[in-house]
Amino acid sequence: MNATRSTFAGLALAALLALPGCGATLRLDTDRPHSLAASNEAESTLRTHLSTHIPQGESGFHLLHDGHAALAARLALAQRATRTLDVQYYLFHNDTTGRMVAASLLAAAERGVRVRVLIDDIDTADKELRLATLNLHPNIEVRLFNPFHTRSTNLLVKGWQALRESVRLNRRMHNKAFIADNQIGITGGRNIGDEYFDAHNDLAFIDLDVIAAGAVVDNLSQSFDTYWNSIAAVPASALPVRSSEKRLQRVADTLQRFRRSQLDSDYGRKLTAADPIPGLLSGRTPWIVAHADLIVDPPGKVLKRSKPTSQLLMGQLAGLWIDPTRRALIVSPYFVPGAAGMAYFQYWRSHGVQVDVLTNAFAASDVPLVHAGYANYRIPLLEAGVSLYELKPAEDPIGGRLRDLGSGSSRASLHAKTFVFDDAYVFIGSFNFDPRSALLNTEMGLVIHSPELARQVTAIVEDAMRPERSFQPRLIRIRERGTVVKQLRWHDVHEGAVRVFDVEPETTRVQRGLLRMLQALPIEEHL
Repeated sequence: MNATRSTFAGLALAALLALPGCGATLRLDTDRPHSLAASNEAESTLRTHLSTHIPQGESGFHLLHDGHAALAARLALAQRATRTLDVQYYLFHNDTTGRMVAASLLAAAERGVRVRVLIDDIDTADKELRLATLNLHPNIEVRLFNPFHTRSTNLLVKGWQALRESVRLNRRMHNKAFIADNQIGITGGRNIGDEYFDAHNDLAFIDLDVIAAGAVVDNLSQSFDTYWNSIAAVPASALPVRSSEKRLQRVADTLQRFRRSQLDSDYGRKLTAADPIPGLLSGRTPWIVAHADLIVDPPGKVLKRSKPTSQLLMGQLAGLWIDPTRRALIVSPYFVPGAAGMAYFQYWRSHGVQVDVLTNAFAASDVPLVHAGYANYRIPLLEAGVSLYELKPAEDPIGGRLRDLGSGSSRASLHAKTFVFDDAYVFIGSFNFDPRSALLNTEMGLVIHSPELARQVTAIVEDAMRPERSFQPRLIRIRERGTVVKQLRWHDVHEGAVRVFDVEPETTRVQRGLLRMLQALPIEEHL
């Protein structure tokens, strides 16, 4: 879920209604001690295990498609770390999974592991005391990235700041990384929250992460260090709240009790069964050994309106000279290609490249504003020969591995961000194919040179693209009063029967009216 879009729309509206009240401010003169990741040559239990299975100087990978496995892997790494844990996220919720991760980080700190936690400030207003309390632990340091200087949960106060400093505050750190001992890291699309790990009752995000081990992890750690030591990262000690050692102990005890109770629940037993780390460390589960490139935006992207394109993630991707010659498979929950994206697609299609795009259907999207931006491009994309697939919002009775969501959630939404080029190169990361990811937020991801991993990702995506799981919009032309009119028809299969819709499937007339109004707004660069 990208909270920036919906949050800033609400804040801007609130700010227009009234002037802000008073609010405490960050202490921006707080010391920001410089620190770096542990050497990847340093001895650790994880390094000893990996040396048996991944050749020196090489990198290994394992796909995390299942939500239970994705959370279990993070908890397992926190449990096995002996030196450092570096954790970087856009969102870190205070829900079941968020508390389990926090408890694991605290337990590691109690063992003497140095824990650094870097969180974007978009969603921390009601979490200040908890963050300040964790920051009191001698082995834990918490920093907020690109923070609001005036601290308040009042929407009027935040809205006024959002308007006054829109250039800075509208730009967020969307990166995601979880790194243990500079030996094993996890990156991809998931934030820390129930909806990302099949633990939410009403919503489940279909997402994708990758476990990385070996040489490339040092690149992940260097990226973390760059953000951690950036001027945009402010220590939690700067927050205008007071905590205490007594409160820290109380929080630690509460979190550990909660963690134990959860691990003893049905959900906890599913986590234990899905945990991929024991198999990877023992060799029972093989690593995919391959070369990879980390591409990541500079943290200064949030501070300046423009950066040389070559320095940004998309410029770095272009600099790898990985240009598809047969097929480009694009998965993005928020898909607004813009003029640059359209130029790529048209160029690829003119050279015979098959281009397939999987995104959310309107009924599955959690940000209607962005779907409106995508809707403006559907006809041009189809005219260019791009095939579109829109994931349905809920599982069909046919079942299947993609949508068998363990939480029993009533609604599913695509959240994975991945590209596959020529069945040989795979990008997995935080980057949505939209202007916000390209120009405003900071993003990161791994480009992995592996036909085997490409086959795994392609199989997952093609499963999602089947007509039982996705609507496929197609373009038709009809003649009305002597004029050729372009119209969309959505095709799918439901309970074995072919269906055709001439309006957005599973939407109401009111929703479709709202979509038409949103399509007319001149705000594409902020989507």
